[in-house]
Amino acid sequence: MQKYLYSFKMHLLTSFQYRLDTILGLIMSNISLFITIIFWILIYRSNGTGVINGYKIADMITFFVVSSLFRTFILSSGGFEISSMIKNGDLSKVIIKPYSINMFLYWKYLSNALFEFLKQFSFLLLITPFFAQYLTWDLSVHSAILLIIYLITASVISHLIWLLLGMMAFWIGQAQAVMWSFAVILNFLSGMFIPLDFFPHWSVKALELMPFAAFSYIPAKLYMNQLSIMEGTYLLIVYIIWIFVLMALNVIVWRAGTKKYSAIGG
Repeated sequence: MQKYLYSFKMHLLTSFQYRLDTILGLIMSNISLFITIIFWILIYRSNGTGVINGYKIADMITFFVVSSLFRTFILSSGGFEISSMIKNGDLSKVIIKPYSINMFLYWKYLSNALFEFLKQFSFLLLITPFFAQYLTWDLSVHSAILLIIYLITASVISHLIWLLLGMMAFWIGQAQAVMWSFAVILNFLSGMFIPLDFFPHWSVKALELMPFAAFSYIPAKLYMNQLSIMEGTYLLIVYIIWIFVLMALNVIVWRAGTKKYSAIGG
């Protein structure tokens, strides 16, 4: 475990070295957030009722602001890296090393996620005074604790899902193209484009039980106190079960894939 923590520390320190890239990346990554906020403000002004599908304007903007924080803990890069290793033949050099590639990639990109989270959080603190009237401030202590657990859970789930997708490269030559397509679907299913409440009523409960909802939708609902602690805890247990399922699938796919990889010469 010590070697993974050391890798985590080194990658985190490396992230702080590129200040200009950090500032430019922060601005570019938040353009879509600003456009989304302006878009919903215009919709609410033209709506006249002040409430759309149970969401006030403050709820809607808070939802997307909180989502912008939680999406930093979606660890997709590990899947793309392992896909590239398989395609380029670099996996041969990695699997003989005395560490788990799964764990190494998780801690590597968790350090990046923590850096991105701190960066995004600091940025939001700076601009919050300009649109504080459009935000909801209802976070309780219990919800805050649960949200921290959700951050960790979401990072593990996303890492395992993207590793599974990355390992498609064992069988598919253009696995990354499929992965980019899946990223769009994931954004919809996790509520990043629009809250899951806007989906058909019969599908909302089913979507909440899917692991993708842990990425942004459920945490945002918890923050706004639109989901009770009891409901949040129940869904957390469901997502932890998903972690074990995804771990088992990763082991199965990895074993099958490495056999095929060896068979074709790596």
